[in-house]
Amino acid sequence: MILVYYPSVSAAFELWGTGAFSNSTFLVTSESHVRYRHVPDKLEHFEDRDILDYVEQVQRFNAVLTKDQFTLGAQFDEVALFGNRYILDGELIHERDLYDDDVFSPFPDALMVLEKAFVQRRWSNGEVTVGDTYASFGRGIGLNIVKNTAIDIDTSIRGAKVDLTTGDLELLLVSGLTNQQQINRLNVNVDIQEGISHMVSGAQLMHYGVGPAQVGIHSTIARFGRQVDADDPGLLRYTEELDAIVGGMDIEMFSMLGMDLYVEGDLFHYQTPEMAGQDEPLRGHILYGSTSFYPGPLTVLIEAKTSENTERINAFVSADGWEFSTAPTLEYERVITEDSSAAVNSEDVFGVRGRVDLSALGGDLIPYVSVMGLRDQDTGGLHFNASPETVMHPVFGAQWLPGKQVLVINAGYRQDIRDESSEGSDRLTHVDAEFSTPVFGEELIEIAVSAKRFQWGNNPQGQQDFIEMENALVWKHGTKMDFVFYQDWSNNPLIPSTGNLGDELYGAFEIKYKPKPSTQLAALVGAYKAGIRCSGGQCRTLPGFEGGQISYTTQF
Repeated sequence: MILVYYPSVSAAFELWGTGAFSNSTFLVTSESHVRYRHVPDKLEHFEDRDILDYVEQVQRFNAVLTKDQFTLGAQFDEVALFGNRYILDGELIHERDLYDDDVFSPFPDALMVLEKAFVQRRWSNGEVTVGDTYASFGRGIGLNIVKNTAIDIDTSIRGAKVDLTTGDLELLLVSGLTNQQQINRLNVNVDIQEGISHMVSGAQLMHYGVGPAQVGIHSTIARFGRQVDADDPGLLRYTEELDAIVGGMDIEMFSMLGMDLYVEGDLFHYQTPEMAGQDEPLRGHILYGSTSFYPGPLTVLIEAKTSENTERINAFVSADGWEFSTAPTLEYERVITEDSSAAVNSEDVFGVRGRVDLSALGGDLIPYVSVMGLRDQDTGGLHFNASPETVMHPVFGAQWLPGKQVLVINAGYRQDIRDESSEGSDRLTHVDAEFSTPVFGEELIEIAVSAKRFQWGNNPQGQQDFIEMENALVWKHGTKMDFVFYQDWSNNPLIPSTGNLGDELYGAFEIKYKPKPSTQLAALVGAYKAGIRCSGGQCRTLPGFEGGQISYTTQF
């Protein structure tokens, strides 16, 4: 295995002189990844050779120029594949297409695109942004188009955003066409498409200082592009019939009778048959609330929601790996599986979750207990059950901070109790823990373990029960060097990956070097498994990896 790595350069500096850019600040950042990807499939007549292995190189380059009240920014992404061809019987064969026929590039195995670009003008009472921007209303229910790099999501709104403030009032207006990230940082880059844009327009008015509360109202309209619209200009979305209208209101109060309170309600109106799933328009609604209060050494959190026909607003975008609207899940996101993702995306669900934390031993020990109960009456979509089900999920845990040591542990049991007893129930048992302790002066050892066992109910598909584990051992050598050993194990037949140490066993080793806190150089060799990853209420199935990787990241 050979890895070729070209270091990237990042710098931030002021421009001096008397020209147009005098006294400006120019920020340049870049992120580089070079991955050797091992492909377990074998080419016929070449069974003993890894012909299909290849190298993927990804570069992300950001530049931001700030001058007085103006900011200009651009993001360029580039990807190239090496070792992606072979000659068979005198014919040149491409192993995989980097992009489809609708994407232009002068290179058959390389692509560079201007992913994001914007200009912003600021005043004392607001700002205007033209180009790529992001927006979220309330808890993200009415609109949640935000960057979520933890799971490789970066869809923006390419248009205009206006943010105005006066006194206790703030008005946010946004309108544009969605601009989905084309080149992935973490996911495999193959068959890259131009993407079909969707029209999004919305407004949010916030009134702060209403006694101890702040009150907001918001509304969003959307027209989603279809596959048949792929060759049409995106601006045509503005002339077409609206697919969905969302309107809502939220209230947040602080220290009201010793409590913090948040309540949001949204109404959804689907106008086209493709969105409604019927010839007549369809309505949906969601009501979400949470409250926290602090009796003595306790911290108590209670949150609840009821939702019907709200997830269908993501129907045209979920296949692209992002979501237009994201509601609080009430779930323990670290253990979401193919089964519980159905409840996360349910069209008819209501439930409540309560959590109590206790501060003990002067705050060094914080045990907690959390209990979630859901009633999921949806049996379509991702669901395997034929009858509604009641979901119960207690989780127990603690955080222990004795001096320089840290111990965090969580354990729970989730059961989906189906109305039809002959269907049985799905059951999930899980535990995860993290422990760190200093050794030999500045050295630090960290251990992270995670395991879950899932047992299916009686489904027509006859799925296989499975066990998964994800473990890591980290040796922090001073403040600049980390040595990390990873170990995954899974016999889940639904994940699209195979281990490198065995069909079900994965192992990897990584070295991280941090010359300064904002810069990191890392080298990894080995494999990790595919699986569902969740962050901020959004979930995405990420592929596994086998091979080697060198990456360089920096921030200023």
